[in-house]
Amino acid sequence: MPCSNETIKNGHCNENHTDSAQNFGNSVLSASEGSALYLNTEQMSNCNSESNKQAMGDQSEGQADKTTESMIASAVNLAPADSLWSTLADGSVQLRIDESCPQTPITVHQMFKASKEKYKTLCALASKKNDKLEKITFAEYYQLCRRAAKSFLKLCLERFHGVGILGFNSAEWFISAVGAIFAGGIVSGIYTTNSPEACHYVAHNCKANIIVVENQKQLEKILQIRDRLPHLKAIVQYDGPLQERHPNLYSWEEFMELGSDVSEEQLDDIISSQKPNQCCVLIYTSGTAGTPKGVMLSHDNITWTAAHASRVGGIEPGEIKQESIVSYLPLSHIAAQLYDLWTGIQWGELVYFAQPDALKGSLINTLKEACPTSHMGVPRVWEKIMEKIKEETAQAGFLKKKTLTWATSVSLEANLNWANKSHNEAPETVSSRDVQ
Repeated sequence: MPCSNETIKNGHCNENHTDSAQNFGNSVLSASEGSALYLNTEQMSNCNSESNKQAMGDQSEGQADKTTESMIASAVNLAPADSLWSTLADGSVQLRIDESCPQTPITVHQMFKASKEKYKTLCALASKKNDKLEKITFAEYYQLCRRAAKSFLKLCLERFHGVGILGFNSAEWFISAVGAIFAGGIVSGIYTTNSPEACHYVAHNCKANIIVVENQKQLEKILQIRDRLPHLKAIVQYDGPLQERHPNLYSWEEFMELGSDVSEEQLDDIISSQKPNQCCVLIYTSGTAGTPKGVMLSHDNITWTAAHASRVGGIEPGEIKQESIVSYLPLSHIAAQLYDLWTGIQWGELVYFAQPDALKGSLINTLKEACPTSHMGVPRVWEKIMEKIKEETAQAGFLKKKTLTWATSVSLEANLNWANKSHNEAPETVSSRDVQ
């Protein structure tokens, strides 16, 4: 049952929880596939002022380092941290200082808010429902995430507890993920191919308070294991009508209305308390080789990588040219989640959602409709595309075969020229926040 406004405080229900310092057994929070922290010239100058030097004059080198780290953390509003890694859900990590990394660490909300201001009238998400394409703008997207966050709080989502998402790529998946983070939780994707026991392992390991499922098929998995999930408080189904009623089970429409009486100020207080070097995302392996392994990712890890990884593909920011992509690979995997969700927010991209049977043949229909300017695929996807081209070429007449061969060669030449140009224009060193 939803808790009343009086029982919510900073994302916690006012109960005596003995596991606030959670330890995720196989999970490790690292400092951004390594993260680094860089202060701008003015901040660095302040840190290295004569008074600071004098204050550290009689300290040991190790003590001086810790003092410097403390000042840096204060300057950019970081949580105190003693290590580059942590296994505690509410832990924080040090961010490495690297002068080649000029980006100030920010939270997911700070990234989204900045993008919302720049791209608010641009379309952000496009979904095909009942054969009709529905689009929402970045301004609408941001507000929907806030509504979801308030509903999570109404359901008593506790700080640094999980929100599991079990379903195919959709606008609701994105909104649930961002809303969970806004509300102070940790988003944890669950593979749609997981068995009930595999779902149980992930949901139990991340201490999921709420699980968001796509449909009846995925709901049945959670209903089988819900009695063995001591932290679970509610289930939300985002696609299709509820076939039967269960306690604390909500349709997407019901869920989005739950938090209507949670104040904007209450949500803003929780958002303001979040720090770039705290955990916000849990990525689990598929579990094909033993139990799934969880990796805890910080706000800085997500925002820094979203800003820089896309440079490899030459992604343009929305104010120059809005890129469009198709989301179809599992969002529980970091590659798709980063490329589709977080990079999309960072650069103002328009994300089209493929149908659940995308890899069984319908992806080509979505690609034709969306005409993406950028596309990511695992090797097998590209192999299947190449196989289809070869098949069409073999069956084509003389003129069509010549045209296909010519078009393929022109495309290859254009891409090689682009790759060579990008390589020649790239700086000699590429900055990163790698953990050493």
